Amino acid sequence: MPPPSEPFPAVPPPPEDLSPHAAVPPLETVPPGGRLHPAAMVLWPLGQIGPLVFLFVAGRLQPVIGGVVLAALVLTSVLRWLRFSWRLEHGALVIEQGLLARRRRVIPRDRIQSVDVVRKLRHRAVGVVELRVEAVGGNDAEGRLEALRPAIAAHLRAVLLGEASAHGVAERAHEGTPLVRVPPRDLVVAGLTGGRVGVMAALLGFAQELLGEGVDELARRAPAVLGLRGIVAVAAGLLVVAFALSIVATIVVYWDFTLSVDGPRLRVRRGLLQQRSETVPLRRIQALRVEENLVRRVLGLAAVKVDVAGRARGEDAQQAGLLLPLRRRRQALALVGQVLRAAGHSDASQAPLEPMPARARSRRLLRAVVPVLVVTGALVWWRGGGWSPVLLALGPAVAWALDAYRALGVGRVGDTLVMRSGVLVRRTAFVPVGRVQALALSASPVQRRQRLATLELQVARSPGTWSGPRMIDVDVRVADRWLAGLAREIAAPRTLGSALPGLSGGGGTASGA
Repeated sequence: MPPPSEPFPAVPPPPEDLSPHAAVPPLETVPPGGRLHPAAMVLWPLGQIGPLVFLFVAGRLQPVIGGVVLAALVLTSVLRWLRFSWRLEHGALVIEQGLLARRRRVIPRDRIQSVDVVRKLRHRAVGVVELRVEAVGGNDAEGRLEALRPAIAAHLRAVLLGEASAHGVAERAHEGTPLVRVPPRDLVVAGLTGGRVGVMAALLGFAQELLGEGVDELARRAPAVLGLRGIVAVAAGLLVVAFALSIVATIVVYWDFTLSVDGPRLRVRRGLLQQRSETVPLRRIQALRVEENLVRRVLGLAAVKVDVAGRARGEDAQQAGLLLPLRRRRQALALVGQVLRAAGHSDASQAPLEPMPARARSRRLLRAVVPVLVVTGALVWWRGGGWSPVLLALGPAVAWALDAYRALGVGRVGDTLVMRSGVLVRRTAFVPVGRVQALALSASPVQRRQRLATLELQVARSPGTWSGPRMIDVDVRVADRWLAGLAREIAAPRTLGSALPGLSGGGGTASGA
């Protein structure tokens, strides 16, 4: 890779197809900058016409007003296109835009983390793609080029990722070792077991917006009109619709999901209506997670997610962090091991996990049983009757507490830490020691009484994705040793191995006694 001060080399563009196995076009000179494709003047208004159409259909927008607003959108898009330009200059991508207030954004190549190619339906209709450039530490994509010819977008992506050389792009078009290809049947199972309650919430919200007070009136009249059987049938129908929408949404988002390793990065290709080609730099991987909800645990299935330093929190941060939508748990763990090895870390996918002390089980039983006794006991006292409801409620509470205790575990292999916890969603986190940014040791009053503590490992991750890796309910003395040893290793990242008392670099774990 040339130094940032040198100009970008000229390279042949890859194929317009997002597939890495498509034919390579002949060498051509690609300009080092310019305007977006004129199709941008069509794409920008399309993103805002949807609400106008909805308001017009709902009868809340007059045709004359709608026409004026549409004309203003088109005129704004033309002016925006005229004032938008991009160029490669002295090792950086420079983007200038703005109608009244001019804005220039400079993104140095050595700060670029990922360059993603997005091709939505509207892009495919006019034969262009969108290029999204993310830099370390950003809250969203720092650079968006919404309309580029596929050849120019592929060329620019290769240059920004440092893959450009005399023949580099042509060779890259056929490189990359596939790690995962997810068939449609697995996507159907992923949709059925994904627990997408948000699909039904969105459907009800749309109905509320469309029908207004009619939804409330229908809910009030439903018991008298439908009866108990009718209400049960409607609820069952809504449940079927929710599952069907979940399956469709999963297939549309993750169709043709392919994960491959290509030198220093992972490549993810997915999407049916909106095709995406994403990059995940191996050197910026902070943690890997194997996630299993209750249904998937019963079926022996799991998904794999990744946290990447500086990943923007944009509209689909959750989807961008997915390395495996669904496979058998052993296959998910095998993928984690492959990624850890490719990133230069110890493979801890089969690390034995040390359970937490018995005092942690007592704490969970206490937290589960006491609220059930209080709530059900109050109901029995208020409404009368026997104590059988209390006994019936205690069974699931105890089972929940025992499952939560069995989920807890911590281990280590070489420079990779492993932490597991969770009931509704059981997460097994794999964190290289060198990726830990800070440590936090905490203990609630109940934990202090039982000589337990929680050690939180703070890593760079996208906001709102999850709470982060934690060692929960560790013996307080062991937690202190973890804290002291990890603090020394973080301060001296080259010193790996047995810096922690009671640990061995080959897979030993902290004692929970």
